[in-house]
Amino acid sequence: MSFEWGLHRAVACRIVMCRSRIALPLFCLISTFGVTHNAVATESLAIVDARVLAIDKAGGDLPLTMTIKNEADSADALLRVRCPVANFSERHIVDRGEGAPAMRSISNIPIPPKATLELKRDGYHVMLLQMRHALAPGETFKCAVVFQKAGTIETEVQVQK
Repeated sequence: MSFEWGLHRAVACRIVMCRSRIALPLFCLISTFGVTHNAVATESLAIVDARVLAIDKAGGDLPLTMTIKNEADSADALLRVRCPVANFSERHIVDRGEGAPAMRSISNIPIPPKATLELKRDGYHVMLLQMRHALAPGETFKCAVVFQKAGTIETEVQVQK
């Protein structure tokens, strides 16, 4: 960080402190970490081919699949997904231990460095829970995908047959 940037931030924080003691910590945190962190990290992470299957009624659960390309030299992790068509979402993996395969909820989905990870029904995927309405083939909607390092990336999801 350059001296000028640090001086700029210090002056801005001093101005905010004069107006509101509550806003100072929030402003300083956002100016230090929030904007710079997301702007740099999202350039190396991309989401393509996000899709779900069509459903004819509300209330069910639906797997969201996508491909995540990480061009960065460091690993990242998918932390959560927010979609307007579902009340909740969970990150899952299909466990192929002894017996039949079973879906297991996990805290995050690891994204390896310099790799492409395909989230699919029989591996890592996001499950959209309690769908709010039916989805017809050809429709699209947007979801916010939150990563540990890259921050939030909004992606368009296609509804397929």
